[in-house]
Amino acid sequence: MSHWESGWLTILPSGQWYVEGIHFPIPLTSTNHITVPLGPLHVEQTLNLGLAPTVTGRYRTRIRWSMYNNMLQIAPLIGILTSGKGESFKGNRENFQEISKTGQKLGALVFVFTPDGIDWETYKIRGYLYDKRNGFWQSFETPFPHVIYNRIPTRTVEEKEHMQETLKRISKLKNVTLFNRQFFDKESLFTTLQAKKEVAPFLPDTYKLDSFERLKSFARKHDVLYLKPIRGKAGRGIMRLEKHDTIWLLRRVHQQKSLSRSFYTLDELWTYLWPILQRKPYIVQQGIMLATYNDRPFDVRVLTQKNGKGHWDITGIGIRQAGARSITTHVPRGGSVLSPDKVLPQIFGEEWSIFILQNIRKTVLVIAKALQQNMRDLAEMSMDLGITTDGDIWFFEANSKPEKFDEPDIRRASLRNIIFYSQHMCK
Repeated sequence: MSHWESGWLTILPSGQWYVEGIHFPIPLTSTNHITVPLGPLHVEQTLNLGLAPTVTGRYRTRIRWSMYNNMLQIAPLIGILTSGKGESFKGNRENFQEISKTGQKLGALVFVFTPDGIDWETYKIRGYLYDKRNGFWQSFETPFPHVIYNRIPTRTVEEKEHMQETLKRISKLKNVTLFNRQFFDKESLFTTLQAKKEVAPFLPDTYKLDSFERLKSFARKHDVLYLKPIRGKAGRGIMRLEKHDTIWLLRRVHQQKSLSRSFYTLDELWTYLWPILQRKPYIVQQGIMLATYNDRPFDVRVLTQKNGKGHWDITGIGIRQAGARSITTHVPRGGSVLSPDKVLPQIFGEEWSIFILQNIRKTVLVIAKALQQNMRDLAEMSMDLGITTDGDIWFFEANSKPEKFDEPDIRRASLRNIIFYSQHMCK
């Protein structure tokens, strides 16, 4: 196994690479440069040895290096895959910047690229490195990365033919790690988990809302139902259905405003829902009576990632409380961010809240491992869980491309884990 040490890499706007802090145990043919195969596909790159000149626009990062069979290795090279063309690439640029800066501190070369930037003949990539001093992304040519972090921003773009072809070609490459391959959709997610005995106790009754008979069946069993878009995100399009005596009340949130509509029969309700379902497929889910804090329901948001040893671990746990008159806890829909260390002891007491947090961690790891059995290339996901007043835990949703957490400590840990996991995959 290779022994990894720390050094420095500087890339100039001219395309020249300089390395410092690397000690060669073999004689070099030149005193000032060496050509080595870099990356998982062994793309030849000339490295200048020693201090790089101080020029405007140069990119400098800490790197990890090792000598294996008298061959220099520099790793990891991390490519963030997104969409768009050239410098107008899409995605959360602030997120990309933070990953890049974390890589510079911990030892990784991080760049952003799109399918158009890949040269499949030479396995070189025209990518973008973040110049934090001048605050812009600069174009450089790099070898193919060891790790490709899929941050294609939307399902629609990810499903385009050229994106699917790119992901398929990447997945066939040896020694290249791709994560995460695709967005989850709620129907396939629950179908997968319902087949897992170890997960089934945590799942509310959930199926695709594909017929009037399905709606009637759920309405007979549950007084509260949630209707959720199969491909939705951030709480958009969610509806809550409650039975009040002989009336069904349908509630939804639009632009942080709570809207409601009453129906006297399920036939009347179905007539209203059917045009919506034809445009956008939904699941129907059993409503769970959640524990409340200050008279408002809340759920638990957990980030799980693979760590520097390649194992699933809990990065952080947060609480999201529903906004006034809101049917969801999502922050864009009026929800608020709270600390479990503050909320849970007030509801359950110190001792029981410790047990509940331990149970949350165990549940999340069981679900992550279960999903990994059926879904390739998973390395991180966020999960939404519910807690009842009895302390029971329910799984509501998982996101394979989580947005950044609002809690600063969870955010910092999540960035480090992306780099540590990438370093591990290069061993």
